[in-house]
Amino acid sequence: MTAHFDLAALDMLVAVAETGGFTAASARLGRTQSAISVRIQDLESQIGHRLLERSRRGVTPTDAGERLIAHARRLLAIEREALADLGGASASGRLRIGIPDDYMDAYLRPLIARFAAEHPKVELELRCDLSKRIEPALAAGEFDLAVVTQDPNRPIGEVLRREAMIWVAGRGHRPELQEVLPLALFSEGCRARPRILQALGAAGKAHRLVFSCSHTSGMLSAVEAGFCVTALTESAIPPSLRRLGPADDLPALFDLSVGLIIGPQPGLAARRFADALRDEMAAPRLAA
Repeated sequence: MTAHFDLAALDMLVAVAETGGFTAASARLGRTQSAISVRIQDLESQIGHRLLERSRRGVTPTDAGERLIAHARRLLAIEREALADLGGASASGRLRIGIPDDYMDAYLRPLIARFAAEHPKVELELRCDLSKRIEPALAAGEFDLAVVTQDPNRPIGEVLRREAMIWVAGRGHRPELQEVLPLALFSEGCRARPRILQALGAAGKAHRLVFSCSHTSGMLSAVEAGFCVTALTESAIPPSLRRLGPADDLPALFDLSVGLIIGPQPGLAARRFADALRDEMAAPRLAA
């Protein structure tokens, strides 16, 4: 193994992993697909491990690839810091972010103030929406980066975190004891909604939809009022709710993959926000 890594090749590897393929990485970096492929093959020869696997779902890192990508991000971040320090570069301009509002509360709220203090020349513009609407909006150039719940049948972007879905009800209320479970769900188009209904159906659990809403605040208000239960990602559960599960005659649920999608040719502000977001979402969360 040679003594030094090619940082440009590492940047290409990270871009392929984050965008899910060589075509999107080529657009982001302004390099040909063949050039990116050759540089990554050189990395594979250098370390003696295959780094990427190709399938009908796209390109995904191998175990060795995941490990190298984690190191690569740190090395590239140090390089950017050095260039910024010596060259006086600072992030500026407008940064447009799309995100579902439950992730906004869980992850961006603690991050925004810190990022704004560190990058005072950046104007943050956030729009909360369903993941299935955010993805095409980013592809159309309406966002610079986005956080989404990945479609399990067609995952797009870099996996930031996997979130367990948990049944919840209001403290001091027992709606789960009703013979027909009163259920609150996010509006149609939510990627978790059909999977929740499928889990209830597979378990033969009688249920009826009593409340539907497109925003987390409305959902929390309904559940806290005590007349229904819902399922939330673990990080979105506030102290005002209590957790339910198989002991309450409710079926086990699933994990959601939270993905980061970065637009082609991201600016310095987008790259720095993405790094800060990776750090924030990698941090462990305390149970409510």
